[in-house]
Amino acid sequence: MNGESKGNILVFCAHSDDQVLGAGGAMARYARNGYDVYTFIFSYGERSHPHVQLKHIATTRVKESQEADGVLGGRGVFFFGAKDGNIKADFEKKKRLKNLKEVLRKYRPVKIFTHSIDDMLPDHRGVRLLVLKAYDDLNKKEGFKCDVYSFDVWNLWNLRKREKPVLVVDVTDYFKYKVRALHSFKSQISFFSHTFLVNFLYVGAYIKAVFNGLKHGYRFAEVFYKVR
Repeated sequence: MNGESKGNILVFCAHSDDQVLGAGGAMARYARNGYDVYTFIFSYGERSHPHVQLKHIATTRVKESQEADGVLGGRGVFFFGAKDGNIKADFEKKKRLKNLKEVLRKYRPVKIFTHSIDDMLPDHRGVRLLVLKAYDDLNKKEGFKCDVYSFDVWNLWNLRKREKPVLVVDVTDYFKYKVRALHSFKSQISFFSHTFLVNFLYVGAYIKAVFNGLKHGYRFAEVFYKVR
């Protein structure tokens, strides 16, 4: 993207395809409209392939995530390497919250995207709590401030609607990049090809985009809830 950046946008998620499922269209839109988008992934998702060595999983996930990031137009993907299935406890045990704060200080984002409080996976909720803890600490001690939004991965719709206001992003012209980015995760697609998971997540992402688009007057849209 030519010209001066409009600012950094940070996406924090538990696993390597969460950012695409939850915010891929918005990431592609922001990246192509002057923002620098960076993704931070807390684990390598090793529990999905328990029979494979962590080193191999990590190498595969990093490569797939970089490919997806390139499709979306992101500026980079970074992994914290926390233990999948127990991300929050492992992150805190290793006293990694300071590293998370360093990321916020370094990039000074104008927007942050992370998981929803109502996501059914504990690791997703754990990442959210870690991100908000780091944000709130910096806000209180250093006056750090930016908009923080949540996205859903496992929930087709946010029925409880506990988080408002809502940010609606028209991704009509960018949804194709989200679809292409999802196809980068070949290890996930191959491993879960005989289960309902890929269909639920990937088809669910399409259904949500269509539903949100109809509701807000677009062909495809992604909806986020402001939490800070």
